[in-house]
Amino acid sequence: MGRYISADGTTHGFLKVGNSFISIDFPGAVATDTTWINTEGQIVGSYNSADGRSHGYLLSDGKFTQIDYPGADSTTSFGISPSGDIVGLWSPAPGSLHGYLFSKGRFSTIDFPGALWTLPTMIVGDRIIGGYFDFNFTAHGFLLQAGDFQSIDCPGYTSLFLSGLNPVGEMTGGVTSTDGSQHGAMVRDGVCTQIDFPSGTGTYANALNSQGDVVGRYTGPDRTVHGYLLPHVR
Repeated sequence: MGRYISADGTTHGFLKVGNSFISIDFPGAVATDTTWINTEGQIVGSYNSADGRSHGYLLSDGKFTQIDYPGADSTTSFGISPSGDIVGLWSPAPGSLHGYLFSKGRFSTIDFPGALWTLPTMIVGDRIIGGYFDFNFTAHGFLLQAGDFQSIDCPGYTSLFLSGLNPVGEMTGGVTSTDGSQHGAMVRDGVCTQIDFPSGTGTYANALNSQGDVVGRYTGPDRTVHGYLLPHVR
């Protein structure tokens, strides 16, 4: 699942089932993105309304539900757990970003201590991961578990952002090298492994499943963004 841009320039979400692609569009939206599906088949993502504002959504049993953090100028939904808990980010005004957890009909804010911006991206059980930006605008990964935050960085790289988490605790995302190039990354037991699509640039590892299969994106020589599947990286 993910997003694509049609010939008219419109962004749509999609779900790939076998060899078939299913387009996903929130009713009345001018752009739709699809970010995650849980084991129950519930899908989350975000869309832009005609007034230019961003909203989260849940697609469950064929029904769309809009998600808006109370009082927010914009809301984005990224991840959903098997039990239906949702994480994402909200902004009270342009330039300000906070994370949220939406569980059992209630919102709670997630802010990494001392961070400029906090962006939770995935939730599995009681573990929430994502990225935060310090006041030098540098990205770091984080893990939130039982109310405790852990900052995560990959030695030798200037930044890390995390977006994928599986039930065994493996994480995926992207790192920036000292030369400014972008690479996918897997973090397992505190060890970072770089992921690069052959002949591609700007590789990013969006997510992974329990078996260690990684999905992500890269930019080809033609400057077109493509998706990829990397089976069993363990």
